[in-house]
Amino acid sequence: MDYMDNAQVPDAVTIDGMSENQFRTAIEAMLREGRADEAARRIKDELVFLCGEGLPLPARFRFIASQDVIVTGWDRLIRRIAELDRPGDPVTAIAMDICPAIAAASADPGRPFYETAYYTDRAWPFSTAGRSRLAQAFAMPEVPWQGAFEDNDDTLGVTGLEDLHAVIAAMRKLCTAGMATAEEQRACTVGACHLAVLTHQALRDKAMAEGLPRPMAVLVGGHGGYPAFEAAALAAVTDERWPEGAPDGQAAAPAPSPFPAPSFPAPPFPAPPLAADAPDGGPPPRSAAPGDDAEAWHLPPPGIHVTGTQLRRQLVTRESIAALENEAAPSLLQTLANRLLTPFLRKK
Repeated sequence: MDYMDNAQVPDAVTIDGMSENQFRTAIEAMLREGRADEAARRIKDELVFLCGEGLPLPARFRFIASQDVIVTGWDRLIRRIAELDRPGDPVTAIAMDICPAIAAASADPGRPFYETAYYTDRAWPFSTAGRSRLAQAFAMPEVPWQGAFEDNDDTLGVTGLEDLHAVIAAMRKLCTAGMATAEEQRACTVGACHLAVLTHQALRDKAMAEGLPRPMAVLVGGHGGYPAFEAAALAAVTDERWPEGAPDGQAAAPAPSPFPAPSFPAPPFPAPPLAADAPDGGPPPRSAAPGDDAEAWHLPPPGIHVTGTQLRRQLVTRESIAALENEAAPSLLQTLANRLLTPFLRKK
């Protein structure tokens, strides 16, 4: 195999017809535009030719997805944000930096560590910035909020990529020493970009699934590592140019309250309906009494149950009421005579 004379020369190998630097810049641009899923698909198209038996990268590079990557420390992050919030000056952005491992401080030199930084709008107007403004800020030689964090710690972490980071770390040593083949250099670039995109996707998905105390920017960067992508996983507001809702996600929704909303028992009886307003400002119409509908005056067809209202309408009619009114009530003398004569009538 032909070894590269200088692993640091970007045009030594090509990836999808582009130099290493052009390919890396294209992937970073997709991340900044909210197209992380598209970037992942493009990288996987290249991994087909670089993974498997006899190839520089293990097959797992091709098949791992962002769902296999776990972001840890989210509950602690929410508590830390609450501790740093101040009246009128809340935390409006968090950033997770992927930092290269330090051999002297780590038993696993290939495994990176992660830093979490917290920012407010005093550092930069994150709460009103969409993706396009964040992308413009990232394109500057130095981001405007550099070093202006309220605090930084190791709250967030990422698991599930340790073995793949070890592979890339070993390959980077070969590239740095000028001992890597063109295929290994290509694999190192594509593999490192793949791990960075997976981390970006995992943090975005975690923020969208678990939520944050308020809409805020979620940034992912690389502090001294390769490929050192810097992009927003989420922006605090929707951007007309690159809307958060398409295709890869939307601004993080507020986190659900740790306390359930109070529930009130339903009243034992439903409240009576409000009377409808009468036309022309008159008194409200009286609700219809049971049986006032016209259908109650008629017998139903045979075989259908007769309602009580219909039965009453049949037994109590206008004619029966008039007949009762015409009958004279018996006098007191008639009542006494009937009582005296009744025993004699029975003897007969």
